[in-house]
Amino acid sequence: MSTANRTLVGLGLVVTIGAIALVQGREVRGSRAAGQAAPMAKAKGTTDASGVMYFSREEITPAFKANLMMYDGVPEKNYRVAVYHRDKGGEVEIHKKDTDVFYILEGEATFVTGGTVTVEKETAPDEIRIATMEGGVTRKIEKGDVVVIPANVTHWFKEVEKPVTYFGVKVR
Repeated sequence: MSTANRTLVGLGLVVTIGAIALVQGREVRGSRAAGQAAPMAKAKGTTDASGVMYFSREEITPAFKANLMMYDGVPEKNYRVAVYHRDKGGEVEIHKKDTDVFYILEGEATFVTGGTVTVEKETAPDEIRIATMEGGVTRKIEKGDVVVIPANVTHWFKEVEKPVTYFGVKVR
């Protein structure tokens, strides 16, 4: 499976999980009978030079009230799903085989992707960690944002302004 397809599979999984989390405990109204699909809008998002896709909460939030196509396909079972919480910044990470998909549930952080590192420390097979990196794209991420980080792209929670809780999906 190509990196782009793994990325889209992971994004589809995290959006599904996020939708379940957001409607949990709410009554669902206005459901349609089978075969009566509502018109489907397409998400735009942005993609930077390193292939990282970003969807702001302004684009994602309406998707839980209407239909929004982010991935049109059937996911394979080559993924892991977890909930993460961060109170402070962390190390730079590079996953040689996994694409990360994050759906931010709460908090605010400075998140950097696509920078360069000069020294690598393999902490597990195909997993690299280092204290810092140079360059990259810096974003303020917050509740409702989705970030997709392809395999082999550096990424880093540089600073955590408000504790961050997020769904994470790793797709291989």
